[in-house]
Amino acid sequence: MRSSRIVAGPPVVDAGPVVLDGRGLTVADVLRLADGTARPVPDDAAMKRAGRSWDAARRIAATGRVYGRSTGVGANRTEDVPTEAAAGHGLRLLRSHAGAIGEELPARQVRAMLAVRANQILAGGAGLRPSVVSALCEALIGGAHPVVHEFGSVGTGDLAALAQMGLALAGEHPWRGTGAPRRSRWTTTTRSP
Repeated sequence: MRSSRIVAGPPVVDAGPVVLDGRGLTVADVLRLADGTARPVPDDAAMKRAGRSWDAARRIAATGRVYGRSTGVGANRTEDVPTEAAAGHGLRLLRSHAGAIGEELPARQVRAMLAVRANQILAGGAGLRPSVVSALCEALIGGAHPVVHEFGSVGTGDLAALAQMGLALAGEHPWRGTGAPRRSRWTTTTRSP
């Protein structure tokens, strides 16, 4: 069985920037961002909302058990992450879930994933630092995309793809194209517990 692919259509005329606000993102917007004919612009209010989500996630994780942040995931969901291991926990999760195989997905499809994920983070429920949105937008503007393979996890279809994207952002997985985000610009803030 082959994965679904976004097929190339007629060239799109640049209709200006696409504002990412965490709420409204049309298929046409995603296609323009994927094709590189529009520039993503994170909405200021949405970036503030993502920042509040990041701060809340850090506070909650510091005071109690949070699935995947201060505990393992899946079968390890009841296992606490030791304090001394907390800093590298997220990276270890990405590494353990990035086991996709098969052909590399086309640039357009991966770039569409970057656009959708940036907008999802801006909805304010992800608990990720807003600089991840900035890095995803930098990649879209620069024409870059991480290597993502077509076959991944069973059950949650985007888990391996998003893990490969996360590892690329962390500097542990390859990029294609020019303009990959520079890791030091968005990962230098304090790590969460």
